Amino acid sequence: MSLGTAKRPVTVILLAGVLIFEAAILAAATVFLIVETAAQQAEFLASSLALAGLALLGAVLLALVAVSIIRLRSWVRGAAITWQIMQLAVAWVFLQGDIAVWVGWALVAVSLLGIVAAVHPATARALRRDDDELETGR
Repeated sequence: MSLGTAKRPVTVILLAGVLIFEAAILAAATVFLIVETAAQQAEFLASSLALAGLALLGAVLLALVAVSIIRLRSWVRGAAITWQIMQLAVAWVFLQGDIAVWVGWALVAVSLLGIVAAVHPATARALRRDDDELETGR
């Protein structure tokens, strides 16, 4: 299915938008972590750099999933839903604290929006591969 010929449902575009937004936030967190590590004397430099590296990897992978959703790849729904569930776990940690509870609620809202868009029937239809496509490898 080429990019120009397929009509994408609003839910597919919404899901891609949510993932691009999350990738951008994670990329900004990566920059923040690197700047903080460089600006301050990190007690555990290796751990700080590893955390920044994981944030960068997450941002790249989320961007890859978002692009694959736009390209209507069949495998992306599972990846998108898995990310949203993991993000809900992170939101739970924020909601248990006294500081930045609003971050937890923002994560919950974005995650639920992503899950609803991913499981919507229009998204499922758009990302479904037919049996003949599986046989021919298209």
